[in-house]
Amino acid sequence: MSDVDTTGFASTAPGIGDAGRPSRGAFTRRSIRIVLATAVVGAVLGILWALLAPVEHAAAVGDGRAIVLTGESDHRFDALALFLCVTAAAGVLTTVAVWARVAERGPRLVLDIVVASALASAAAIGAGLAVGAVRYPSADGALRGDVVALAPGVSTWLALLAQPLAAGGHARSRHGAVAVGRSGSGRVPRGVIRSGLGRRIRLLE
Repeated sequence: MSDVDTTGFASTAPGIGDAGRPSRGAFTRRSIRIVLATAVVGAVLGILWALLAPVEHAAAVGDGRAIVLTGESDHRFDALALFLCVTAAAGVLTTVAVWARVAERGPRLVLDIVVASALASAAAIGAGLAVGAVRYPSADGALRGDVVALAPGVSTWLALLAQPLAAGGHARSRHGAVAVGRSGSGRVPRGVIRSGLGRRIRLLE
């Protein structure tokens, strides 16, 4: 049987390079889609956090000032803890969803997930604080002695790190598992099976 000349039959699929891998433009479009989708999810989670997080009740003392009532200051920690839990879980679930849908995986995908998760965490804080400011008015117009509800907040900007750290750690573990599987999966080459070398096969069992 004569050999078939395959010259000129390179893949013409959009976004596929000469080596059968996505082109640089395809990688860029993929990164943009991941970032945008993750940021939208982050904003939605921020809104939900603002609606579910406990608020602090304070007594107005005039001049726009208020004194937090006894025991209410604990809700500041509760709101922060809820935000950390929600965003960290979102980081892990984002990694799972992206990893299941993207075929070309590698360090660049891990970087995309981390960057997208960082932006999503920022979007969550921005959307959450905006909704809280609208839902819970400040004590500026409250009369002396009125009890007002203070909008939930994030007491430290380090909370921004929860989602990218969770996403990056999970993505890195998945990438490492794939790399180990490729290098030491124990797959027997097709030629070895056909040649009937049972010694190699027995060593792998």
